[in-house]
Amino acid sequence: MVGVISLYEAATLIVICSAHIGATRIFAAYPTVSRWLLDYSSGLGLGYAFLYLLPKIGTMSTGLRDGSGAARGIVDHQLYFYMLLGFLTYYLVDFKRHSSRPAPLGLTLNVLSFSVYSALIGATVVHLNNLGSGVYVTSAVVFTLHLFGVNKFLYRMYPEDFDRWMRWLFVAAMFVGAYAGTEIERYNPLQSVATALVGGIIIILSVRLKLPARARVNTRAFLIGVATAVLAVVIYSGAGAL
Repeated sequence: MVGVISLYEAATLIVICSAHIGATRIFAAYPTVSRWLLDYSSGLGLGYAFLYLLPKIGTMSTGLRDGSGAARGIVDHQLYFYMLLGFLTYYLVDFKRHSSRPAPLGLTLNVLSFSVYSALIGATVVHLNNLGSGVYVTSAVVFTLHLFGVNKFLYRMYPEDFDRWMRWLFVAAMFVGAYAGTEIERYNPLQSVATALVGGIIIILSVRLKLPARARVNTRAFLIGVATAVLAVVIYSGAGAL
């Protein structure tokens, strides 16, 4: 129903939002745990990119092409182009103009990117369409843990901004995305393009920014993150959520 979020969806969104709301307290109170979560999230993000995101972009590309009746070129219908654009944009931006002060352009890009990502998570939860409690629990666990890693990265770059307003913006964006998800169909063209653009950023974060040198990474946490992504994909696939 348009504009209505189910109890399962609301509960899932509230759990996921805890990764934004409680992030700074977790980071301050449990530095060892937050370090583990960052390595875990690196593995989870990498698995998410290769096992979920890339196949999803392929499905979205097919849906857009079939919906139009004919392919009109790479800009209109090849979502991998938008993914590459997101990847290159994030790659080329200088996030620190000086060693101690983040660049305004980098801050703006991060805020926009992860606001959109939070909104897409909200829409994704709504589009699960009551496939069963197992899918909602899986979504809550996977997205919450992944966002803890993302937020750790953002908190290291912008500690004051993240604590003061950034995390609340992400919470608002998630519920805006959830509401939008009740009014648009799954794989809506605008949602598909946004997913592709942000997907490119998620990939480069996992590979370049969030994935540390092997000598410094907690390999066990990293591999558990990858295994979590594999398990989530198996559960999603079995429930028809992919």
